[in-house]
Amino acid sequence: MINTALEQALYAFVTLIALVNPISAAAVFVTVTEGRSPADQAQIARRASIVALIALIGFAFAGEALLNALSVEVGAFKIAGGLLLLKVAFNMVFAEAPDRQSVERTQRSGHAAIDPSVFPLAIPMITGPGALTASVTLINPEPGHQILNEVIFVVIALVVIGITYIFMRGAEKLTKWFGETGIDAISRIVGIIVAAIAVQLVVNGVSSLTSLKFH
Repeated sequence: MINTALEQALYAFVTLIALVNPISAAAVFVTVTEGRSPADQAQIARRASIVALIALIGFAFAGEALLNALSVEVGAFKIAGGLLLLKVAFNMVFAEAPDRQSVERTQRSGHAAIDPSVFPLAIPMITGPGALTASVTLINPEPGHQILNEVIFVVIALVVIGITYIFMRGAEKLTKWFGETGIDAISRIVGIIVAAIAVQLVVNGVSSLTSLKFH
């Protein structure tokens, strides 16, 4: 049971860290907080992290309840979520209108929100459609041990959002270190990982809905 919990925790961590992508979040943070004082930047990073955490955990629990109310099996949601994640992965790998570039265009046009902590930082940059979709499947990967599954997810979500907060606080150093080319390269590599996770979600969904077993 301990080994299973550790494997689940590692899988949840890799999935969330890939979908949240703290490096891209840090790049957006630099753009939307440009010209603000260090105190303002610290408050924005803190608020964005709190809102993102609430959205991620809240959607995970509410999403599961909604599925039960609609009599939709988790396996069906895994298949749907996997297909959606695959689209997100394609966008990341082929750089099709990424969120970071969209935010930068909005910032340059002068239409950015006064307080960017909720939008675009918390949603959709930190907790985008991919992370929200994955949260529902991560909180209930397999039948049984529901409370343990929920505890593992909450702890991992706290860790991932905490890492993202640290990255945002050191955003300027990170962007100078990696540069635009480095950030784009990392995003594409992460996209490949997300694609593999998406395919596995579909496989798990098909397996749970049918008698087919994949090894």
